[in-house]
This record gives sequence, C-alpha cells and structure tokens, in this order.
Amino acid sequence: MKPIEAFQYLFEQNLPIILSFPLEEEKGHVITGKGICHIEKIHANSKVTLGKFKPYRLSSYLKNCLHFYAKFEIKGETYFCLIEGFTVFGSTIVADIPTSLVPSLRRFVRVEPSLQAPVMIYINMSQYGTVSFTAQDISEQGVGLITNSTLAVEDTFICGLEIPIDNGTFILSKAAVVYKKEAGDTGRTAKKQKMFNKDISYGLELFPHSEDIKKIRLYILKRDLEIKKKIQGEL
Repeated sequence: MKPIEAFQYLFEQNLPIILSFPLEEEKGHVITGKGICHIEKIHANSKVTLGKFKPYRLSSYLKNCLHFYAKFEIKGETYFCLIEGFTVFGSTIVADIPTSLVPSLRRFVRVEPSLQAPVMIYINMSQYGTVSFTAQDISEQGVGLITNSTLAVEDTFICGLEIPIDNGTFILSKAAVVYKKEAGDTGRTAKKQKMFNKDISYGLELFPHSEDIKKIRLYILKRDLEIKKKIQGEL
C-alpha cells in the first residue's frame, strides 16, 4: 500500500494514528512517549494536517522532536512510518506524507522501565555464573537489554525477571536470543549518544507461564499509565 493511499483511507474512515516519540523522563533517561491523533486534512497528496491529539499536550512534546513514528491499522494489517518533515501550529501539526510504509510484526505493547524502578534480568552464564542486566524494554513475551558482555547461551535457557510490582515480583521464564546487534543510536535518544564499540543490543523472546504473563501484563499497564500521566503533566 502506498503512503498516500493509506493516509487517504485513515482520513475517510476517521481512524486513529498512534504516535511515538522520544520523551526524556529524567535527565539523560529517554523513553518512548505515545499518544493518538487523527488526520484532519490532506494537502495536494503531499502533506497532512494532524489534530485531535490525546493527551492534549502531545503536540507540545512533538514540537521539540526531530522526528516521530506513526503506527496505524488498515483492514487488519498494521503499518508504521517515520515522520520527519513537520511543523507545529498550535494544536495541529502539518507533516509531509512519508515516502514508504513498513508492515509491523510486533504483537504486544512494549514499555521502557524507569530509572527509579528498573526491571532486572538474571541469566546464568557458564563463564560468569549468575549475571544481572537492566532491561531496556519489556513486553509480555520479550525483553531487551544492552551489555558489553557476550551472552554465551545456546537454544533456550532459563532467565529470571525482577519486576517492580507488589513490592517486587520475581519470575522465571524460558528465553531465547532472537535479536543481536551492535548498539548505537536507536532513535530513542533525544541527543546522539556515543556508545562503546563492545556494547551489544540483545532481544530475548520469553516463554513465561500463563500466570506470570498476567504479572508482566500488570506491570506494563501500570508503567504505560505512568508514562501517559507524565505526558499529561500529572507527574
């Protein structure tokens, strides 16, 4: 689907668009903020006016960003795109229609933990014993981390997760490395950060028990609400 066709469909059907952008929760700690908007007008098949922002202060955060991401669903398919050229006019934004769309395969909501209440990951490694990592992000069936140590694991393994709910909850889950890449600027930082060459970004797929999924889901819902309150100015 061409971007203009997608945006025309969203406009005609009055469908929402989920926006995500870098949000500095604390000095030096940047997470992903999210909100919703609608297309109010299409200009000559090249630009769109975005409005009806929720939370209402969303546009004030976006004006300080160099770019943000748009995600939407059309006829059962989910797409996302990068919005770079845009101008904020009060409570609306006029943005260039992107040149391409990318299908989204992500099925679960993902959040970044706070500095004050991190999610910890524990992995038993043959050369070091039990090693702990701070999670960069977490979903119901996945967790990300950055480390300068090579994860010497094969196939599936057992990892521990310490989640900051109910005065601390510890769960065990089978896991597998499904993503590995040299860490760098992932677009989540407001300012370009200099990374060490040895830093590696890992993505782990989790296979938690159904009861443990409920605990992870509860944390994600609470954390997502916390971030929304931050955007609304309630925190």
